[in-house]
Amino acid sequence: MSRRPASCFRVSLGAFALVTLAACAGPEREAAVPPPITASKAAEAPDAAPPATPAETAKPEAAPTEAAKAPVKSAPIAPPPHTPGTSLPGAIPPSTLPDPNVKPVSKPADPVQWLRDSQARQADYTRRVGEAETTKATADAAAQTWERNVLAFKNPFLARPQLSPDDTAAIQGMDGAARVTWAEAKLAAAREARDAAQKALDDLKANPPLN
Repeated sequence: MSRRPASCFRVSLGAFALVTLAACAGPEREAAVPPPITASKAAEAPDAAPPATPAETAKPEAAPTEAAKAPVKSAPIAPPPHTPGTSLPGAIPPSTLPDPNVKPVSKPADPVQWLRDSQARQADYTRRVGEAETTKATADAAAQTWERNVLAFKNPFLARPQLSPDDTAAIQGMDGAARVTWAEAKLAAAREARDAAQKALDDLKANPPLN
C-alpha cells in the first residue's frame, strides 16, 4: 500500500511538468504566426496601382505624323504697288523721248508766210543738190584724167599727159617706173574723192525737205 502512493505522486509530477512546458511554449508559437488580413485591408488592396516597370517609364517618342512632316506653306507674296516709270514688275514703262536730231516743222499761223518758208527751203535744197552734182562731176573728170595719165606713163607710144605746173615739177628726175607709181597714187586719191561726192549726193537726195 505504501508503494502505490509514491508512484502516483511521480506520475502527477510528470504530468504537471508537461503542462507547465506547454503553457510556456504556447504564447511564443502563437506570436510567430502572422495576424490574419483584415477585411478593410483586403478591400483596399485592388485600388492600389501596381509599381511601374522600367519598360513603362521609358516609352519611346511617337513618330511624327504626315501632317508634321509636310512643309509649312507660306502666304503668297503680294504684288508690288503701282510704281510708274520704274523697272519693277507691274510698272508702266517710261515713254520714249523724242529724237533731238529731228526738228519739228511748225506751221505758222499766216499761210502766206508758211508758203514763203516752204519755197525757201525747197530752193535751198535744190541749190545744195546742184552743188553736190557739180562736185561729183568734177571728181569723175579728175578720176578719168588720171586713168589716162597712168596709161600714158606706162605706154610710151601714147601722147604725153597734160600735167599742172606743180605736178610737172613733182616728177622731175623720176624714171618711168617711179612716174607710174606716182600717177597711180594720184588716181587712187581721185577715185576716193569721186566716191565721197557720190555718197554726199545720194544722202542729200534721200532727205528732201518735209514741205
